Amino acid sequence: MSRLRQRDFHAIMEIVERLYSFQTLDACEAGIVESLQTVMDCDSWHLSESDPKQRRVRWTSDWVSRRPETIPNPNEVVARYMHEHPFLRRWNSHREDLKPVTLSDLISRPSWHDTGLYNEIYRPIRIEHMLGVALPGLRPHAVHVVGLRETIDFDDRDRRMLDLLAPHLAAVYRNAEAVGELQTQLATLHHGLEANGRAAILLGPGRRIRQMSARARDLLTSHFRWSDRNALPAPVDGWLRRQGLTVDASAAPLRPLVVERDGRRLTIQILRDRRGAFLLLSERKLRIAPADIASLGLSPRETEVLAWLAHGKSNAEIAGILGLSPATIKHCLERVYGKLDVGTRAAATALAVAAAGMHG
Repeated sequence: MSRLRQRDFHAIMEIVERLYSFQTLDACEAGIVESLQTVMDCDSWHLSESDPKQRRVRWTSDWVSRRPETIPNPNEVVARYMHEHPFLRRWNSHREDLKPVTLSDLISRPSWHDTGLYNEIYRPIRIEHMLGVALPGLRPHAVHVVGLRETIDFDDRDRRMLDLLAPHLAAVYRNAEAVGELQTQLATLHHGLEANGRAAILLGPGRRIRQMSARARDLLTSHFRWSDRNALPAPVDGWLRRQGLTVDASAAPLRPLVVERDGRRLTIQILRDRRGAFLLLSERKLRIAPADIASLGLSPRETEVLAWLAHGKSNAEIAGILGLSPATIKHCLERVYGKLDVGTRAAATALAVAAAGMHG
């Protein structure tokens, strides 16, 4: 029986450490295929995900670069002949049997050569020997790693190497899958929030910022003095500490943080789930500025008067603010009503609010 050497164990640990750095499933799959070649020489390595019920298969392989021959639509051919593949038959019927096996363990060479799968896929690329393993704990996925050779069959050392690697490969696969899913969900969340004028921040350990949308960065910058862009501004971090961010997600919602500056109100709320904590930021104007309603086509004086009207001021209050008489304000508003084709203060205010984009 072949014994693994110290350098074999070092090679395994180096591969695993490298693979944990990948942030997407595609990069992880390509990395697994590339890394396996460094510890076990093969003509090709495959990582495949199969669905026998749907007769679908998807794989990542390095055989294109190692073999000049090309096979049109290989995924379709493999899906058509999935029922003939000894590995898939074994793994689909023995879900708990996760030990590495070779092709010669499962089928004789003459029988293998009689299959359509061999003649359409493996014969053209001159593959006669395989060693494969199903990665554990990836249900409902069926993920397999397979090494392929033309002339030399796999020995006991090869089996032991793949047996030691399989649990680690499954772990890095799950890690990349989880990270990719989180990034996708966060991107979707950001997109939805940005559409409503909101923004989102994903928090990591110690309330540090893991990811933040551009609008969230702008909102924090406009409302707080903020130097360390990897950490929350001190008032926000203090609010989270006082509210007890580490409480279980099933606890009552935390009270929002509300701050006002330069006629705008920023509200920060927290959303927690099994993936972590998100801060949701939204900003609202406290009053309409004349520039906000310039699109209504009024004169500068009329625009200024309407802005104060929309802020809830009476004619007398507007007159005091602008240094005019109440009668002048009354006549000015009559002109505003005529131009806007409205008859009441409420209707004029509603148009001003809509023009300023202050809904909600």
